[in-house]
Amino acid sequence: MNNKKNGISVNFNGAAGNQFGKNVFVTIIPFNVVERLLVIFPDVQRKVNMVRVKDIAKYILSGLKTSNYCFLSAVTATSKGSIKYDDNFHAVSLDINSVLSINDGQHRIEGIKLALNTLRNELSNAKDQDAKENLAKKLERLENMCVPVVIFDNMSQQHEQQLFHDLNLLAAKPSKSISLKFDNTDLYNRMAKELKQENEYLVLYGIETEKTQLRDKNTNLMVLSTLRNTISFIISGTDKDKDHKLNDSNYDEMKETVNEVLNTIFDSLPNDCNNRNKYIIGLAVTMQGIGKYAYYLLNNHQIVDWKTYLTGLRNINWKHDNKMWNGYGGNYDPLKEKFVFSGTGGGVNGVCNALIENSIPYESIRI
Repeated sequence: MNNKKNGISVNFNGAAGNQFGKNVFVTIIPFNVVERLLVIFPDVQRKVNMVRVKDIAKYILSGLKTSNYCFLSAVTATSKGSIKYDDNFHAVSLDINSVLSINDGQHRIEGIKLALNTLRNELSNAKDQDAKENLAKKLERLENMCVPVVIFDNMSQQHEQQLFHDLNLLAAKPSKSISLKFDNTDLYNRMAKELKQENEYLVLYGIETEKTQLRDKNTNLMVLSTLRNTISFIISGTDKDKDHKLNDSNYDEMKETVNEVLNTIFDSLPNDCNNRNKYIIGLAVTMQGIGKYAYYLLNNHQIVDWKTYLTGLRNINWKHDNKMWNGYGGNYDPLKEKFVFSGTGGGVNGVCNALIENSIPYESIRI
């Protein structure tokens, strides 16, 4: 990338073309230049959501870890000032006093700015020399990172507003399961994708990776997001894990434990447990509730052999019309002939509590 200033313009390597009669330029801009060059104009943008900005800044900073995969898609903007293309040097040339009005990507740009400021504040407040050197290297690396930018020229405010509409309101958002299918940054999601291919029971019963919910004719046991959350419940007791109980250093060990837990669970459930018309097992909250119950067993110091309790799942009546489930987060609906949970959180806790209060260790039954 060429980023030289000659007192008149600033130049970036790029390409030029035409779209519906408008000049369009494509380039990449370093993060430390983004701060000054890309600007939000309220007339052509919505109000910034700081929660999203903080999430993106966190995502960007996590990308400084060499093991992480982090990407920012292209930002779309319109030039407020002179912009030209130099065919000889394949360079997009902007007047030094120009700014780029953001049409799509304002949260990405604000996230970049927040990430830079966060590192700069950490560097200025660092007391230890080694910490300062490490932070200085991180900051330099971050400042030199680039974001792709698509720049439109000669756009009126009306055209900018239409551009914002078309980019943001006509785009199809992928389902949660599809998003997770291609996400490799979340450790729980990574483990879910690995285990759905490696665990014999998950291979047998099937994990849906395209749809967000399962119809009765779909023979898969659960969607990928449910498996991801179930694993999170097994490890951390929640689907959020704000304490980072799963991390890079313990990943393999935790995965081995989760695999063993899943084997014990499915070995103890009915062979046709994926029959959603017959059992409540195929409901998302049930699997997550079983995961939370497994967490309770693994972390209860009064329970020495968690497997005997988890194997006790085979003695539970999982049918929809089992009156035992009434009061545990839902009720039986006679019209649908199914047990219906009133909410996800209440259902997960209800299943977990039901198992704590009604499950009997398998060994005690055999005796």
